[in-house]
Amino acid sequence: MDTNRKLTDITDKKPRTPSYKYSSRLNEEQHIRFNELLCKSVLEHNRSRFIVKRIFAEEFVVIKRDPSKTQFIARLNEFYFQFQKLANNCAPVKVI
Repeated sequence: MDTNRKLTDITDKKPRTPSYKYSSRLNEEQHIRFNELLCKSVLEHNRSRFIVKRIFAEEFVVIKRDPSKTQFIARLNEFYFQFQKLANNCAPVKVI
């Protein structure tokens, strides 16, 4: 029996998509916990990637957003741009 997968194109490359699919069922509590973990992760838009990373204990990042830090960064950027405007206005003068 031949277990080789069918080649997809002329360049003899195998397909890049995963070929195995698993499914499982969660109860209500597990579903709520899963959604909380998914929302905290960076991979919120990709459930499959999140599940694979959790199963194989790969590192994943949780980013917590603090609105006060966002406001601080916006004000800091405004302050920086004001200094930049001053520096642009005070161009060096050529002395002949």
